[in-house]
Amino acid sequence: MKKNHWKEYDNRAISLNVIINSLEKLIIELKKKEDEVYWYDGIWLLEETEPIIGITFITLQNYINSSIYDKFNNLEKQYLKYKIGEEFNNSRRTKIELIIAVANYFKHRDHPKELRGETSKILTDFNIQFDKNVDIINSPIFKAIGLLSKNWEVNDLIEIVVNWRNKLWEIDDCNYEVQKH
Repeated sequence: MKKNHWKEYDNRAISLNVIINSLEKLIIELKKKEDEVYWYDGIWLLEETEPIIGITFITLQNYINSSIYDKFNNLEKQYLKYKIGEEFNNSRRTKIELIIAVANYFKHRDHPKELRGETSKILTDFNIQFDKNVDIINSPIFKAIGLLSKNWEVNDLIEIVVNWRNKLWEIDDCNYEVQKH
């Protein structure tokens, strides 16, 4: 595919890969503790990996919003751009919408009643419980990674957002609100 604009070249993917791969390596190291430390079990692993995976979602959100800015020079109505792509998991939502919602959840999880905009609606559409009393096993972060990656690998999420960015650059500036891919 020929690139028509210098911003269309995805230089952001390089740093995205470095960050996400580093976070994946950290998760792999934590998983080793299950065999090395007798009291360290799956719950401890969840407690330690939840913030790492949460940071992954924030990193992906930054990539997504920066990609929108690259294309449109603003973030006006960015929620419409999140809808680019196919419906995922019978939710009427896209994978990008789920990623954005989980990133917002992670940033504001201590105040779930203050989740803004579509965040709570998107999580509900994916049947993800997000109230303050949700236990670690049912964390929206783990529910989302389980939906987006068969093996719960954060590296799998890179391909999702990079493919979405490519679709973003395929849309016409004037008609982005009505086009669906």
